Amino acid sequence: MMHKILAISVAIVFSLWTTTVFAVQELVFSRLSPVNTAQFRYASGTPKCAVFKSDGTVYILNVTYNEIEKRDSAGNWTTIAGPADTVGVLANPIAVDDSGTIYSADGTNNCILVGDGAGNWTTLGSVGSGDGQFSFPTCVAVDSAGQLYVADTGNHRIQVRDTSGAWTSYGSNGTGAGQFSFPMGVFADASGNIYVADSSNNRIQVRDSSGTWTPYGSYGTGIGEFISPKSIETDGSGNIYVSDNSNDRIQVRDTSGNWTATALDSFTNLNSVALDSSGNIYAVGESVFIGTMATVGVWPIFWGAASSAAGYFRNPGGLAADTSGNIYLADEGNDRIQIRDASGVWTSIGSEGSGLGQFFTPSGVAVDAAGNIYVADTGNNRIQMRDTSGIWSSIGEGGSNVGEFFMPSGIATDASGNIYVVDMGNNRIQIRSTSGVWTAIDTPGADLGAFSMPISVAVDIFGKLYVADMGNNRILIRNAGGNWTATGTTGVDPGQFVSPCGVGVDSYGNLFVADTGNNRIQVRGAASGTWTRYGGGATGSEEGRDDGQFNSPFGVAVSKSGMLYVADMDNNRIEAATIMATTVTPAPALLLLME
Repeated sequence: MMHKILAISVAIVFSLWTTTVFAVQELVFSRLSPVNTAQFRYASGTPKCAVFKSDGTVYILNVTYNEIEKRDSAGNWTTIAGPADTVGVLANPIAVDDSGTIYSADGTNNCILVGDGAGNWTTLGSVGSGDGQFSFPTCVAVDSAGQLYVADTGNHRIQVRDTSGAWTSYGSNGTGAGQFSFPMGVFADASGNIYVADSSNNRIQVRDSSGTWTPYGSYGTGIGEFISPKSIETDGSGNIYVSDNSNDRIQVRDTSGNWTATALDSFTNLNSVALDSSGNIYAVGESVFIGTMATVGVWPIFWGAASSAAGYFRNPGGLAADTSGNIYLADEGNDRIQIRDASGVWTSIGSEGSGLGQFFTPSGVAVDAAGNIYVADTGNNRIQMRDTSGIWSSIGEGGSNVGEFFMPSGIATDASGNIYVVDMGNNRIQIRSTSGVWTAIDTPGADLGAFSMPISVAVDIFGKLYVADMGNNRILIRNAGGNWTATGTTGVDPGQFVSPCGVGVDSYGNLFVADTGNNRIQVRGAASGTWTRYGGGATGSEEGRDDGQFNSPFGVAVSKSGMLYVADMDNNRIEAATIMATTVTPAPALLLLME
């Protein structure tokens, strides 16, 4: 039998047989929050100290990145590199003399680091107990005459180097006046008085210009009592400022001998105290905070990132976005939820605790079409819901039965109002229907549909479920028919993961993953099925702090308007990128009909 080949119009084939899909263009990330202002500079890392010079110059030691940030009197910031590993370790508070020379005690190498302000470093001294020798020095100071003071901690003494290079030492191990036990802070004023944070004696000591030592304070939490003070400074009037480190507070002794103090635990991981010429006090802890003893509540942040003020974060976790342009964040370290409205204003909801509307390390947040907010209240082993009237209710309790939770970490809702909860500690997903009935997908392991420390979940417009299966270093996907597939293996190549914590999907089916252990975001295009990574550096897993770089990214959220939001956890910030989709249409093919 002979067959004829008939051709149908290519235009007709094109219109009837092709499917339009969308590819994600290159993403460009920028920091959404917190934002720099005239009074605040965002920075990632841990500050150790701040130095304020009379000409308005500011120095802040960032020990995380082995560098000093310098702000000149005009407000311009530059970075001074710390010493190379072969020279020393820049880990203790710095002092800066009037010529700009920088000093720091290197307790690791038992010497004093000396920097020229341009990134060139030399050392002074060696290990020992003689003059100009040190045992675990921790603090330095310089006076207006250029003399150098060293808290020679392991030798239980203070050493002073005059401008000719000669050394003098004060003190020995003990509890008497002029004796020390691991002193960790030193300061000298223009009148020749020396001030010492006598740390292990839980007191401060002052040496006047006649050579008399006077101790103040003892162990305790009361006013004028200390637990391991480590930093001390005075102002031009003779008031003494002390960082009462283990009490996480600042104490001040006025010239009449009266003590005042901020509340216990006013700060987190307090390192040191500093003053400027305008009378402001700077508490250096997880960030640098500015205030006075009259400041009520949370001190404003001056430099850094971590804070409990609105719009600042401590270990930001899960994210969600609604159709009105609002962003919802589980601010884990602050035990609260933060909401950013479409105009960019942040508000905070909740506090630490176990009552309604209180949280303990909340990890996940979701919002439904009606505007109800759902929170995975991880440390309290429950889900909390806030309705549109602002009323909180609690769902579930600790346990392993259906409807109970152990460290719930992720949460999502679908268009029908069903709730999906990642019950991480129980290695399962739980689903609550609109009628309030719970079902569980609870097979632990590495097979399809089984979990090992699942941590977050997303649902697309077709009811497809996406789970970040952290312990298995993969993303699990369940279609509406209940069939599972998986993408990803362990590694640093595109499409491979290390402890992925966040997952999101847009309306086109593009998949977004916070590849946490690799310090990057990965995107799988719906059109190509290929993975593109953002961040991770040259090795594919390097942390970073510039825009488009990440340090343990955790939560991701995709808005209906096409914005991608990332909770950059260890950088304590939110990064954002606009998702630009390109229409991709497969090429038409000639349809051949056989007759």
